[in-house]
Amino acid sequence: MLLNIKSLLHSSRAVLALNGGLMIILGGAFWLLPDFFTLAMFPHISENDTAIDVANALRKNMGAGCVFVGVILFSCQDSSKYTAQRLLFSSAVGFLLMFSALLHMRVSGQASVPIFILLFFGSLSLLSLVVASRRYQE
Repeated sequence: MLLNIKSLLHSSRAVLALNGGLMIILGGAFWLLPDFFTLAMFPHISENDTAIDVANALRKNMGAGCVFVGVILFSCQDSSKYTAQRLLFSSAVGFLLMFSALLHMRVSGQASVPIFILLFFGSLSLLSLVVASRRYQE
């Protein structure tokens, strides 16, 4: 197990595949369970059917966007080392932006963003940045 984690930290391509796979799963969850995510983040709109419909439509669009990004990341795992590192660094920045926006919404009270989602994007950002910045890659 420890050997697998160590080898993961030396492979931009493996982390690209991991990030892509996780984004595809997250996108599928947003698409299949929009009510769950909508009511988890905005419990105060549970009585407003129009607000729920709008939020669910936005959640499904976000799910499609997550799958789109996930497919791109996953399909780039066969890139050269240099390209994989650049893509991984770019995805680290993107995940950091997602983390920042979600944290802002939680702190400002605009949405009840689950801690798990904050940890998810924060961890992906940190892992991507660490691996992309490593000098010696497989």
